[in-house]
Amino acid sequence: MSPAQTIFEKFEEVAQRYPKNEALGYKVEGHYKTLSYKRLSDKVNRCVTGLRKLGIKEGTKVAIFSYNRPEWVKLDLALNKIGATVVPIHTTLSPRLIKHIIGNSGAEYLAIGDLFSKYQEIKDQISLKKVITFNKIEWREDLVYFNDLLAEEPDNLLPAHGEICAIIYTSGTTGNPKGVMLTNNNFLENIKAAAQYVPYTSKDVWLSFLLMSHVLERTGGYLGPLYYGGAIYFAQSPKTLAEDIKKAKPTILISVPRVFEKVYDKIMDKVRASSAFKQKLFFGSLRISRAYLNAKKTNSPLKFFLKLTHFFTDYLVLKKIRQSLGGRLKFSISGGAALNPSVAKFFEAASIKVLEGYGLTETSPIIAVNPLVGYKFGTVGKVLPGVAIKIAADKEILVKGPGVMKGYYNNEAATQEAFTEDGWFKTGDLGFLDKDGYLTIIGRKKEMIVTSTGKNVNPENIEAALVESIYISQAMVFGDKQKHISALVVPDFEELQIFAKANNLNMETHQLLKYQPVLDLIKQDMAAQLKEFPDNEQIGRFILLDKEFSEEREELTPTLKLKREKILSHYQDLIG
Repeated sequence: MSPAQTIFEKFEEVAQRYPKNEALGYKVEGHYKTLSYKRLSDKVNRCVTGLRKLGIKEGTKVAIFSYNRPEWVKLDLALNKIGATVVPIHTTLSPRLIKHIIGNSGAEYLAIGDLFSKYQEIKDQISLKKVITFNKIEWREDLVYFNDLLAEEPDNLLPAHGEICAIIYTSGTTGNPKGVMLTNNNFLENIKAAAQYVPYTSKDVWLSFLLMSHVLERTGGYLGPLYYGGAIYFAQSPKTLAEDIKKAKPTILISVPRVFEKVYDKIMDKVRASSAFKQKLFFGSLRISRAYLNAKKTNSPLKFFLKLTHFFTDYLVLKKIRQSLGGRLKFSISGGAALNPSVAKFFEAASIKVLEGYGLTETSPIIAVNPLVGYKFGTVGKVLPGVAIKIAADKEILVKGPGVMKGYYNNEAATQEAFTEDGWFKTGDLGFLDKDGYLTIIGRKKEMIVTSTGKNVNPENIEAALVESIYISQAMVFGDKQKHISALVVPDFEELQIFAKANNLNMETHQLLKYQPVLDLIKQDMAAQLKEFPDNEQIGRFILLDKEFSEEREELTPTLKLKREKILSHYQDLIG
């Protein structure tokens, strides 16, 4: 029986089929330059020769600590051909966690781009054979400049078939991250299955801005495009994202809910600041679009009239939203956390489909995704072909399938704990399947709050409702074993300043957070957002914070999930 295909072999197959297709796009002096599949293949094979000369061989572990860029892809594919194991490190991690991942994985080599100062903080605490730099920094003999590796002759050896191609550390909400061992087959089977619901083609363009160290971007926004011969354009930075998306004009976006929510908030801020006539036109256009979409679904006799009015309002108003996102989006995929259905419905009205999916690092990652045709808001879609799920008695989602990990590296106890006796992976998420086979997530098993009155409270649903308020940017609900639940609230500081200006308040932000009318405003808005929630899910007490939760302080995961224990410890003095 021949070994399963590797990621490198699939890439080479695609490069031979589409040699002239754009593979990568990257900015140079404000403009995008591109690299074809043929040129990328040549550079990858030259890199392989250089890596072999450094002593990297099958099974060697190489950590990559860099923002998304072409060198990341070249190195990753070259290591895959050798059969080495890639250990991606999130750029937002603290030096403590970077040190943990390098030590725990046994990485012998480290590749760095733009983040050399973080490495210098821990360089004397870790042991590495070589450090490869993507940037030409002040030259030192102990460093290897990546571009020098590409000066070698292309490698002509057959690719290795190493079992574990990547160890990706979980962005877990508790404790130290665990190393998830994933194979070539895990990734390739996951991509192939997901494309049956969300088709990728050789003509598609992706804008890559989520970290490639995260499994969602690695599978959906990097390996997926290369599997089908599409083009990956790299955003230069979060600050240039709005500009980059207009220049790259992507057809597909992979993102986390927070990005869609921020785009939505900016649009709504602009609308609220416009004239009464423009506001009426905007919201009227949304109503007409929704009515037209509903008429299409139900084949209503009003469909022709609505089509005509929709044409004009779309041209005058909604088209501008699409143009702000490049103007060519076929669909977007949202994962990593729950997406607010109202945000998804807003984009749908603007003819931008945001398809919510679900998965974990341990499942490489996609378990379910909403299909392009027949998506359901509020669900995470249909379970992928070839993947089996089972809902346990306590509503935990259990999974089997080709995407499920080999286990946690160097942690047999955690691996055993992650599986049932009969081999089902325990996701830790609670959910249910509806009659049509769509999966809905109702909470995280470990994060459920049990009040002193014995009521179970899912904090995520409450937090999602709270952040719909224009005055609330982030919220974390807590109150385990307490009579009432409470919340730490990060206000939208820009909206607070708008409120202050409208009320002639000459106050700094820290003063506004203690100003009683502001506290009353937030309290009233929270009550309005939670008016449909039962009494035990109403906020009894809230505390306004003066800064956002951040990844740098280990309060958020790379997909912006809350690290509740860490946040509670940081604000223990305020909580009391």
